[in-house]
Amino acid sequence: MPLIKETLFTLLLAGSPTLPLGQSLDAISAFFLDIRFKTDALGEGPGAPDSDPIARLDAFDCTTYVETVWAMHRAKAGQDWTKVLQGLRYRGGQVNFTERLHFISVDWLPYHQKEGRAQDVTATLGLPLSEAKTLIDRRGWYQKKHPANLLEFLSRYPKSEAEWALVRYVDFGALLDKPAALEKLREELKKGALLANFVRPNFDMVSTIGTAIDITHQGFLVLKDGRIILRHASVSLMKVGDEDFLDYLKFYRHHRSLKGLQIVRLL
Repeated sequence: MPLIKETLFTLLLAGSPTLPLGQSLDAISAFFLDIRFKTDALGEGPGAPDSDPIARLDAFDCTTYVETVWAMHRAKAGQDWTKVLQGLRYRGGQVNFTERLHFISVDWLPYHQKEGRAQDVTATLGLPLSEAKTLIDRRGWYQKKHPANLLEFLSRYPKSEAEWALVRYVDFGALLDKPAALEKLREELKKGALLANFVRPNFDMVSTIGTAIDITHQGFLVLKDGRIILRHASVSLMKVGDEDFLDYLKFYRHHRSLKGLQIVRLL
């Protein structure tokens, strides 16, 4: 990481008046612009089956970027933000691969909604909502992708069965075609950055990862000079970057599998 970034981050942890810990999602997310993209950037640390670091600041994937920014937003002055991060990534903050909140629609978001940390605000746009119904097979995913962790998973969750996820989302085209809905989104963004979950309804990945999936990307929506910006750790940009949100939607409007987005307020 460049020295200036490390210096600024040290100030952030120290509760600097310029960059205080607990600052807005907008500000903290901007702090990490241009940090490189890395798939599966975080793990459980050295010696664990996923030996990537528990926390890092030199690389992100889309979800670890969201989680890191969110952890710093929730941390209080003098608090170890990495402990906050663990509480966002794992059930009960227990650092274990089988306790990680792997699937956004059936693990990550429901857990944080139950804990009072996240609110689905998609319906506030006033648009008809589409529904994505997807069968998430955790056992199949472990068998295909993480067989070394399968026995531990089954010992912890012996009754685990494939679970239908229901995600309500707005279609890209519906949002683009309704200026009133975009104005409502701008009003929501005046209250602070929002999380966008990008939805691929019942996206068949069984042959490669053992399960279908539904939410395949995450990023922040922010207002910047009156424009709605998608700020995300992007595999196409290979870094954390800002893209015009409406241009992004137009590009994917007629995509074969990527259909819309769910909007969430992180608290």
